[in-house]
Amino acid sequence: MNIGLSLVSGTVMILGSVLFLVAAFMPISARVFPEASPAKKLEHITDSPRAWIVSQVLFGVGSLVTVIGIGLLAPDDRDGSFAWLMLASTALLALGLVPWLGHLYARAADPARFAEGAVPAWLFLLYAALTEVGLAVFGLALLASPYPDWLGWVVVVGMALLVVVTIVLGDIPPLFFYLVTLLAGVVILVTPSLAS
Repeated sequence: MNIGLSLVSGTVMILGSVLFLVAAFMPISARVFPEASPAKKLEHITDSPRAWIVSQVLFGVGSLVTVIGIGLLAPDDRDGSFAWLMLASTALLALGLVPWLGHLYARAADPARFAEGAVPAWLFLLYAALTEVGLAVFGLALLASPYPDWLGWVVVVGMALLVVVTIVLGDIPPLFFYLVTLLAGVVILVTPSLAS
């Protein structure tokens, strides 16, 4: 285990996850996302247009930084047992960023369309599916790595449960993905110091 790489990767994952969660818990998010009425949803956005744009930027930057943090773990594999899984996870997560960033752009560029529910649902659902599969592969990589096995199982089982929720509800609050990556980042950050 490369302690320096683990520290950087864990720190970057934590930073990305926190940025995403800050956006998810901003007052504008708390008012807009649970709101059922399109008119009230749009009213909340037009009352705080800067906050709305900032939240969308934080959602995008947070998810991108988190993927970078996961990708930084691949070079930590000296014997090749989990690097390919980390790379596969990173590739899936990066692919998921494409529809996600498109979805965020649509929300920011045309809030009225977003409030009406007219932003194509497939953008979000493709992001959710690729992120869930990518994080499940990340969990498998953790199981093959020197990091604690329980962490890998938490990620794999957590993603399996979120897939079921997504299928049943046709939606998923993505903050759950970043709670999992926050936990992983913290464990990855502290594991080298526990091993030394």
